[in-house]
Amino acid sequence: MNLIRNFAIIAHIDHGKSTLADRLLEITGILKSGSHETQYLDRNPISRERGITIKLAPVRMQYVNHKSQIENNSSNPENSKQLATCNLRLETLSPEYTLNLIDTPGHVDFSYEVDRTLSCVEGAILLVDATQGVQAQTIANAYKAIDKNLVIIPAVNKIDMPGAEIEKTKKQLTDFLGIDEKEVHLISAKTGKGVEEILQAVIEKIPAPLQNHKSQNANNSSNQDSGSLKQITALTQSLIFDSYYDQHRGVIAFVRNFCGQLKKGLKVKLAQTDKVFEIIEVGIFSPELQPKDRLDSGEIGYVVTNLKDIHQVQVGDTIIDEKGLSPPLSGYKKVKPMVFASMFTTDTNDYLSLKKALDKLYLNDSSLEFKSIYSQALGAGFRVGFLGLLHADVVRERLEREFNLSLVLTPPQVEFRQENGQYFEPYVKLLIVTPNEYLGAVMQLCENFRGKFLTMDNKSQITLVYEMPMSEMVSDFYDTLKSVSSGYASLDWEFLRYQAAEADKLVILLNGDPVEEFSETVVKSRATEKSIMITKKLREIIPRQQYEVKIQAQFKGKIIASERIAPFRKDVLIKSGKVIGAGDVGRKRKLLEKQKEGKKKLKMIGKVEIPKEAFFQLFKRN
Repeated sequence: MNLIRNFAIIAHIDHGKSTLADRLLEITGILKSGSHETQYLDRNPISRERGITIKLAPVRMQYVNHKSQIENNSSNPENSKQLATCNLRLETLSPEYTLNLIDTPGHVDFSYEVDRTLSCVEGAILLVDATQGVQAQTIANAYKAIDKNLVIIPAVNKIDMPGAEIEKTKKQLTDFLGIDEKEVHLISAKTGKGVEEILQAVIEKIPAPLQNHKSQNANNSSNQDSGSLKQITALTQSLIFDSYYDQHRGVIAFVRNFCGQLKKGLKVKLAQTDKVFEIIEVGIFSPELQPKDRLDSGEIGYVVTNLKDIHQVQVGDTIIDEKGLSPPLSGYKKVKPMVFASMFTTDTNDYLSLKKALDKLYLNDSSLEFKSIYSQALGAGFRVGFLGLLHADVVRERLEREFNLSLVLTPPQVEFRQENGQYFEPYVKLLIVTPNEYLGAVMQLCENFRGKFLTMDNKSQITLVYEMPMSEMVSDFYDTLKSVSSGYASLDWEFLRYQAAEADKLVILLNGDPVEEFSETVVKSRATEKSIMITKKLREIIPRQQYEVKIQAQFKGKIIASERIAPFRKDVLIKSGKVIGAGDVGRKRKLLEKQKEGKKKLKMIGKVEIPKEAFFQLFKRN
């Protein structure tokens, strides 16, 4: 009998995932109630301060299922009689289950962490806050689990809260999932009410992992002889779903083992990079790393690779046998960043430190993309790709805190494609959940941000589907959505397609010279609005020079916005408090003409001096 259960907790942001994980850890004896920090699995200080989970967190728990043994034996009178006469035997007769839990983030920017998690489990607890109801990420994450054919255990959380609308939330879940109300668990992760029943449901409803898992390639081959089938069952297939770098032991990979055994001293290969290495150590998450003799099929744990080149170990890769007999697992699709920003260190000597830091972050954040760039104003840096604005902000803060760097991050922008002179703009599909009373305001907002209505589902609350240019969504759409809905509307999105757009590069000129850091690709309908905003802001933050500074915005070869910074006026006729050449008009004119020529020369051959503080101020405009 396979007593392993692999499952995740998925939910909208702030619906209680980490709190539920705390209770599960207490029930299974990993933690002692009242003697640990809340949201124990959220180890990152940024995560704790912001009150959001930004990283998946695996943990292994052992759980003795007394209820299962009692129920199994109740149908057998002889067994029931034995249990009744000797309760001391209950502990021995009750099966002990190994529960591998992976806690997940809820914010849409980190939905790729949910994808990675769901590729490693057979089931998921879908948690919904009774005070907020079904939200956008509730729906999006549930669809992800359904697409992977996972068992979903629905639960309404925070039933002890004063504003809890238990029956309403339960109906939202049953309508959405098409299930009976009896299947919805009512819990309070804070107090622990109903949490033990959730554990029972995990054991009873989520299937055990398949032993000697075979890849799709192997399953689809119907003409294999018995010898080849024996060979397949002995293959190694372990999916890498996360990793980090240890300076002494190299890359440590988090894996779900689907087939075969992993153990110390075994030589294996990385399917994508074709790199062979010897395993230094394997173990489980308790939640700290705990060494074990081996990881069997169906288990979740870690592998110490001792590989020092972090680019050789990629999230989504498969660890296979040394000879390469095993086909790689399909894993999950690689997520492409959609928002880009330039990143520089305030101290140019820290460039190499930033490169090393980005390399290390990439290990457990495979969505990051970065390439070297050079700026006339800010020096060497990187063009970095992110999944969204929160992702960009969290990465910046992690780099500054964990690697002691001081950074400048330009405003995140979307990347247009250009083919044969035609620009193509990225579009996204928005899923918006809103109470009925805010429907008109939300629909008007979507139209103002160039959104196109697709569908609407009007049940216990409104679910709207729009398509929208991503450049609009990453501006201030989310903040405005929260404002017009009094904070009740929620948003999820996914990339849709690239679409032809009338767009061009909005080039910012200072005294005729283009400044790449201030320039970006925009659509024609937003060019004037954006150019006026940038030129006015630059006029405020660029200090006055010895000569006039013209700030211009150029779009499709035409100047569409312009500002001017007047020069300092220095009275060259006064020196040491005395008037030079008093009464001598010719000398005065000569001095003034000399000053005029000097300013003209500075303007022609000199660059406008822009202190880094001006970049900081402009880059905070969003």
